[in-house]
Amino acid sequence: MKHYKIKRGYDIPLQGRPESRMLAIEEPSVCYLHPARVRGIKARLSVREGDSVQIGTPVFYDKKEPALQFVSPCAGKISAIQYGPRRVIESIRIEKNGAAAVQHARYNLDQIKSMATPDLVDALLRGGMWPLIRQRPFDIIARPRETPLAVFINCMNTAPLSGDPEFALQDQADFFAAGVAAMQRLGAKNVHVVVNGNHGQDSIFARALQATDGVTISAFSGNHPAGLVSTHIEKLAPILDLGHLVWYSTAADVVAIGQYLTSGTFPVERVVALSGSALSETGYIKAPVGCPVQNLIGDRLRDGENRLISGDVLTGQTVSLNESIGLYHSGLTVIPEGRAERFLGWLSPGFGLPTWSRAYLSAFIPGKTFAQHTNLNGEHRALVKTGDYRKVCSLDILPEQLIKAILSEDIEMMEQLGILEVAPEDLALCSYICPSKTEFTEIIQAGLDLMQAELN
Repeated sequence: MKHYKIKRGYDIPLQGRPESRMLAIEEPSVCYLHPARVRGIKARLSVREGDSVQIGTPVFYDKKEPALQFVSPCAGKISAIQYGPRRVIESIRIEKNGAAAVQHARYNLDQIKSMATPDLVDALLRGGMWPLIRQRPFDIIARPRETPLAVFINCMNTAPLSGDPEFALQDQADFFAAGVAAMQRLGAKNVHVVVNGNHGQDSIFARALQATDGVTISAFSGNHPAGLVSTHIEKLAPILDLGHLVWYSTAADVVAIGQYLTSGTFPVERVVALSGSALSETGYIKAPVGCPVQNLIGDRLRDGENRLISGDVLTGQTVSLNESIGLYHSGLTVIPEGRAERFLGWLSPGFGLPTWSRAYLSAFIPGKTFAQHTNLNGEHRALVKTGDYRKVCSLDILPEQLIKAILSEDIEMMEQLGILEVAPEDLALCSYICPSKTEFTEIIQAGLDLMQAELN
């Protein structure tokens, strides 16, 4: 096992990391799907309000790729479909009733290892599992009829206040091995499994694959973004051009694929990490897919105005109590809203404030964590050329020059500067440390959308 130490990056010192314990949850009576949050598809409904569905019944699909289906995570009745501007499907609400499920073919590990690629792809499409496989470039759902040069399975997470897959999936080794066997049948020349370097050979994921051939296991360690898949791809299988396709999934998604193939039914539970200083109790919850945020939080929310974030504080999405967390999110983070302004705040010595640039005296208190709120501490202003952005970006790119090329819509320059290698999450720390309050993530996403539009 080769170990890569990432030297650039930054771990934001936040309070509220998830404790290594399982928490109770009140069983929800509804579940939600949010088609508008799935990037890169044009959702079209397969059901109407009032229709009855089973676990695994197709609910919506991609207009551009009709075989790409998204299925119901619960059995019951479609009680509400909410539309946004231009008839975009914002959410689908399902009233739960029973546990009837669509039954597909079941496979044991040996059968999975010998499956033909077209048969496996069709099985994953029918079961609604294909959306769990994504691709670079563009950070979108992989195209089923294409073949990747490499497949990555990311078994670590270094984002602020994120959960630890080693704890969340500690009893899922068999399903993980089955999922990895399926990923090996997708036609890629190389399959890479990346584990946390702090665990190394002792990682539950490395141990689960001791008897598996044809998989390269690597370990990464260091500050965030050491756990991002772009960091791993650049070191192990760099994207050189548009034809260099790399597919990837997280460990949790691979476990879900393994569960589906071995049971024949859509897996209805996921482990969700609860974190953030606005919660009275943090930890992990085994929750139904599509579970409302209200049920995840329960009575753990502290008084005051708080922000509910599906995912992490750098790249997550704001959600309400009557929504579910995102398809690709494995955590719910809750932090205080920052409505109040500090009078002459720039004169403060900053003992209780985090600082990346060492502008506050808190920089001299090692190990101190902070209950940070959502204030930007300033408004957007002209971009200042500081050279600091590369210090928190693990990729070998020039962040400032790249976003300038995107803003000027210079397609050729964007490609030369590495737009094909990145996803918005890769430059999220640049947004955090930016003195100009520039939203790097939004600009990167706009650049990726522009590149796709040009290709189409």
